[in-house]
Amino acid sequence: MANVFNFDNITTVYYFDGLGERQCMVGKDAMIVKNVLHPGFPEFKHKHPHEQIATIASGHCEFMIDGEWFPMGPGDMVYIPSNVEHDIKVIGDEPVVNYDIFTPIREDFLKLAAEVEAQKKD
Repeated sequence: MANVFNFDNITTVYYFDGLGERQCMVGKDAMIVKNVLHPGFPEFKHKHPHEQIATIASGHCEFMIDGEWFPMGPGDMVYIPSNVEHDIKVIGDEPVVNYDIFTPIREDFLKLAAEVEAQKKD
């Protein structure tokens, strides 16, 4: 059965004092995450067991993968294998909008979104 979703109707999780915004849509074994990263977004080197494919929709950034930095702009994509350290740096004064696909699903992201949604109801 098909389902249609729109990011306008999905809970936004704000992090790093509002410099990052995240929305998640999940399927059975994969998820897509929309991120909006504002200028000043902090360094956040990390790794996780999930495979990740990132694409830049707007703005300019540099993506660090396993110690090497790559300039990226609208339409550029990158594959990040599981357990490889990576980071993203916003370049310029424009926010970066990027979409990440993860497999398996990032349960930590879903938990945060559920907590934000629960707070709205309080």
